[in-house]
Amino acid sequence: MMSPGLMAIATMTVMLWILWSDTIRRRRPSQVLYTMRIGLYLVVSFVLILNFVRYPKIFDTTDRVITILAAAIGLLGAGYFAKKLVRRS
Repeated sequence: MMSPGLMAIATMTVMLWILWSDTIRRRRPSQVLYTMRIGLYLVVSFVLILNFVRYPKIFDTTDRVITILAAAIGLLGAGYFAKKLVRRS
């Protein structure tokens, strides 16, 4: 079974990779892709927070910090893509 800390690290890796790949592209993706990314980041952040609230006993201190950091990256990433979506319109 995957520990909560490893799950948070995996989600951070994917979210940061998507953010990084968006910053190095010259041509911007369509609005639909930005909308899907916003939804993905919000859903992942919600799931991390839901697990954190629903199952607090499986999180040790390190897992809590990593999960909160991953949820914050998800919310900030959703804000980044929302800003790009609004600016593009």
